[in-house]
Amino acid sequence: MSEWAAYCSEEDRGLVRRALPLLDQSASLTMASAADALRRMSAVSEPGELGIIVGPVNKGVSDVNLAAAIADGGNARCVALVCESATGSLRSRAARAGIDRVVDRAEVDEAEATRAEQKKDEKDGEKSKAARVDVPPEATPGASAPIVAFCSGRGGVGKTTVASCAAAVAGRWGLRTCLLDLDLSCGNAYAAFGLSRGADLAVLGRDGAASDLAARASVSAAPGVSLLGPCARPEMAEVVSPHLEGLLAWASKEFDLVVVDTSTTFTDVVAHVVQCADRVVLVSDDRSGSISAMARMSGLTVRLGVARTRIARLENRADPRSRRAPEPALAGEGLEAARAYRLVDGGPEVDELVSAGRVTELCEPGYPFADALASLVAQLLAELGRLPEGEEARRAYERPRSRRGWRLFGQRREAS
Repeated sequence: MSEWAAYCSEEDRGLVRRALPLLDQSASLTMASAADALRRMSAVSEPGELGIIVGPVNKGVSDVNLAAAIADGGNARCVALVCESATGSLRSRAARAGIDRVVDRAEVDEAEATRAEQKKDEKDGEKSKAARVDVPPEATPGASAPIVAFCSGRGGVGKTTVASCAAAVAGRWGLRTCLLDLDLSCGNAYAAFGLSRGADLAVLGRDGAASDLAARASVSAAPGVSLLGPCARPEMAEVVSPHLEGLLAWASKEFDLVVVDTSTTFTDVVAHVVQCADRVVLVSDDRSGSISAMARMSGLTVRLGVARTRIARLENRADPRSRRAPEPALAGEGLEAARAYRLVDGGPEVDELVSAGRVTELCEPGYPFADALASLVAQLLAELGRLPEGEEARRAYERPRSRRGWRLFGQRREAS
């Protein structure tokens, strides 16, 4: 459980506590008695150990100045400003001061409404699944594995590479991982592992339970990683859609983690996956049009009923020396509460190793790309309460908190 400390006016403590889940869903909160006390708590803590929240302050130092001073100290893991209403100028001022997140009351209210709606939808969905006769009882999710879906609005952003690497890292950490290649017509995740073909999902169109057919079709891609998909023949993609619910239910029951690579086209299959996923990671890079494509995808994801808190943004091929903040004009619907991650550019070596089918070698720790990728996986698993025990996973989770000065893998808040 991560530790946070906060200071605000007495009447606004409720707002700060309600905002905490937007910042960290597994957190303990200590309220400081004064602004100076909060600064001392940050100063004496270990670097990266403590997250700081500054709420509305009605006397003495201003909340923005207090948050900026603590951010300038560089000791806090994350500095967040919680306020009644965040204007564009306030967000810009906060970004310039190094404040990581700005959260206002409207965002808190919206997030709580979304969570309530999500719980209702999940409850209705469980009732619907229980009433279906085409899903075998053993595939009904119980303590199901989380589903992490990687999506993008255009090709070439590195989505398949990131998904394959994420599966390889999770498998190395001891998680039984299922990599589902649901780019059914043109997917090639198998090539990243040096395989000549994938596991043909068209078998799901045959008679028999989806779980039995999928279990027989899956292939071992790397230690701890089982690969399913795509379809051997593109024209067979349409036979998979009716069996997708049973397939996801089986994978969630059989494995510790399900990683899904999707097509760039938002098909019915992709739409179903993002609705079921525990995290939808929208991948973009810095090419022209990539960010706007991601914004369109996030808007569609929200319109499909996906809670904003289940959406994450990943900037791939980022310059490790860049400190630029996201441009407010490029924020899209669904990104208001999304965590933002950066994956550093690994250079030509990444493409060379992926093309050679050596993803597992690419993910070995000790290189900027591999370390940033491992941190991404660790952060996502920690949010989902599934971070495995082990020294490597723990170091990957703690790495971005101990390197705040460089912000190699900073968690940033999109401006709106």
